[in-house]
Amino acid sequence: MGNYNNGIKTVKNAGAKPTEPEVNIEVIFFNIIRHWWIILIGCIIAAMVAYIVILERYVPKYHTEATFVVSSKDGGSDQVYSNLVVASKIANSLTYVLESPVLQQKVAESLELKKFDGEITAKIIENTNLIQVSIEASSPQLAFDEMNGIIEQHHAVSDNVLGSVVLDVLKAPTVPTEPVRNIQLVKKVLISTGVAAVLIMSILVMHSLVSDEIMTETDLETKVDCRPLATIYHERKNLSLRARLRGMKTSMLITNPTTSFRFAETYRLFRTRLEHILRQKDYKVIMFSSVLENEGKTTTAANTAITLALNNHRVLLMDCDMLKPALYKALGARVRRGKAVNEFIEGDGAMESIPKMDGLPTLSLLMGKNELSNSTEVLGSREMKEFIKRAREYFDYVVIDTPPISIATDAECAAELADCAILVIRQGGARAKQINDCIESISQSGAEMLGCIFNNAYPLEFMSASGTEGYYDGGYGESKENSHRQSTGFSYRESAGKEADDR
Repeated sequence: MGNYNNGIKTVKNAGAKPTEPEVNIEVIFFNIIRHWWIILIGCIIAAMVAYIVILERYVPKYHTEATFVVSSKDGGSDQVYSNLVVASKIANSLTYVLESPVLQQKVAESLELKKFDGEITAKIIENTNLIQVSIEASSPQLAFDEMNGIIEQHHAVSDNVLGSVVLDVLKAPTVPTEPVRNIQLVKKVLISTGVAAVLIMSILVMHSLVSDEIMTETDLETKVDCRPLATIYHERKNLSLRARLRGMKTSMLITNPTTSFRFAETYRLFRTRLEHILRQKDYKVIMFSSVLENEGKTTTAANTAITLALNNHRVLLMDCDMLKPALYKALGARVRRGKAVNEFIEGDGAMESIPKMDGLPTLSLLMGKNELSNSTEVLGSREMKEFIKRAREYFDYVVIDTPPISIATDAECAAELADCAILVIRQGGARAKQINDCIESISQSGAEMLGCIFNNAYPLEFMSASGTEGYYDGGYGESKENSHRQSTGFSYRESAGKEADDR
């Protein structure tokens, strides 16, 4: 069985030498899709830069030409050389005359120009004594004037080289009406955009090969120093087209009827595993945290508390993220006056007076709404320790939501209050080294690191090698939570487009 290491898959064979790592195409493809906006922005910037540069550097060239007959001065201006071989040789010499810098200087002086601004090309028409002269210049009138200047001034040079030869105009030049070379702006911009897209995707491929991000369940098992407890697959917040167009986000709670069966079933199975572990270790106080922001720890803590409460446990859900409270938004609940976490602890209120979740009387809620600058002092206070001690006696379980570990030391203070900790790891979020450093920090604070949850994982086949299996709608019947949800009529609120991102 192969072990996946982000963009690299290392194949192990018993008793055999390690083979060369193979590219994990699935992870690379997923990273490219995940960063589509980077590719789009890069392509837009490349197209704009290419458009400006091409227009700035583009110099139009206008083309005009004239045809000359090589004539003998001795025989009269209307007499053409009878011997075409001799005429051809003489014409060949005249092409050098017509392209010479001396003639160009003569023409520039006659037109009162600082220098001859054009490219002269003279060629012999095969098997004739005809010479075709063309000019490319930066403007139509300049090309026309310079060609007429050649007609008028060529004798000043040709007489010195071939005195018995004159050039008669067979076809006079005309004023060109459009550039000889099209700018091809659209084609060049598209090429530049394509090159930018390929370059950005190449960078993403290289990043996939060397990145230490947790992209698969196998990465979680092999790189992170704690056991995986569950995999929560990606759940859309906007299910209807109308909601997507309006930018509305629905609640990610399992009590929301719009959440999928798989989403709710995964939390039910996680609760079963968690209950078994907590009974074995006689733990009651569980803290949820993450390494970075927006990894989904608040939603995970809320849904875990709900599933425990649905199983007839008395549960207290506390929002100890006092730097940026978000639990009240995730639950769509109102923080009553005097019932915020810090206010309730300072007031030494009775456990029975803690607000309950609407429709679920076994779940008590202590939340906050305002940011506290002294959050560390509140978490480490004697009143908080005394409150947790009383909560252990009254509730079956206490679930604590804490700030991200890398943001502040509050999570370490909360770890001193908790029996165990669960780390929420978002797919493609924190790197393995960051995660392991945070695990060690929490463990040193006194709480046992119980395990981690792989969150917001996209349900691709290559990510289903281990861990919690996926559960899809249909075929399993109705779960206990779904039945309870429909019979009790949980209250939940949809936010009108600005529900705070989960921390």
